Amino acid sequence: MFRRYDSSVADLTVEVAGQPLYPGDLLDAEVVVTPRRSFVATLGLAKLSQKELLRIDSAREAIPSGPLGRRRRDRGQQGPFSVDVGFVKDAEMEAGVTYRYPVQLRLPLQAPPTVKGKHAHITWELSAYVEAKADWAPNTDGLLANLTQVKVGNDTRELVVFARADSAALGGERLPATPVATQDYRQVQLEIELLTGQVANGGTVAGTLRVRPRESFAGRELRVELSRWERCGNRQSRTVEDVQVFQRPARLIAGDETTWEFRLQVPDRLTPSVLAQHTFVGWQVKASVARRLRPDLNVAQLIQVITSP
Repeated sequence: MFRRYDSSVADLTVEVAGQPLYPGDLLDAEVVVTPRRSFVATLGLAKLSQKELLRIDSAREAIPSGPLGRRRRDRGQQGPFSVDVGFVKDAEMEAGVTYRYPVQLRLPLQAPPTVKGKHAHITWELSAYVEAKADWAPNTDGLLANLTQVKVGNDTRELVVFARADSAALGGERLPATPVATQDYRQVQLEIELLTGQVANGGTVAGTLRVRPRESFAGRELRVELSRWERCGNRQSRTVEDVQVFQRPARLIAGDETTWEFRLQVPDRLTPSVLAQHTFVGWQVKASVARRLRPDLNVAQLIQVITSP
């Protein structure tokens, strides 16, 4: 493979206006071309694309890595959305003159938001380039001399697409206005009620935990936590982002119903709830009675985390 042609013929930049961006928004941009020498631009193209990183682990982790020292193969996968638009064709460009070309592209209504987590990685890019005939470009020796067209200027801008709040969680599952989850055990009933099922990055998840013991028993602790799952390819992880402990040790008395209020902080980063081609990010609030040498007693409720500027 040969390296992309590095031209000194023209300076090209992509300028984006109208941010922040959400699914379905119209993207207004401008491609600015300033030739360093005169030439004929045979084609100018702007492209909006989504990229999703697919991470694949080796199935034989116990075997030492090879000579390149890699056990994991990271492959940049072109996302399901890609669209381009031409902004110039067969146009003479004079040295020292600045040319501005407006470009409009629309994000799809179902565009997945930008995600930058431990494994999950979804990005959006707007790129543009200008081509000229090879005989207009300098230093076209060797392999490049056989090309009829060469890039004389190019630029790429990463875009941040935020997650718009809606009434659906992952996979189309509808969340009620105030989600409630209940779990019954022989010893106790646990119930979580949240003030809302949607929260923005940097926000707070607030709710109540009701504990209704049927038997008296002791546990290691009584807590509630906010956790995030990520899955990309066959790599996955679970991260506890915030924890609130109510009792340590926990002492539950039969018939003594207790209500605990809690507030959990959502981190201010680009890890919204998403279900994409190779990527899953999910959030949940879970309450637990942790016990010694016995399984924990849990109740959990999904929430939808959205991103905003």
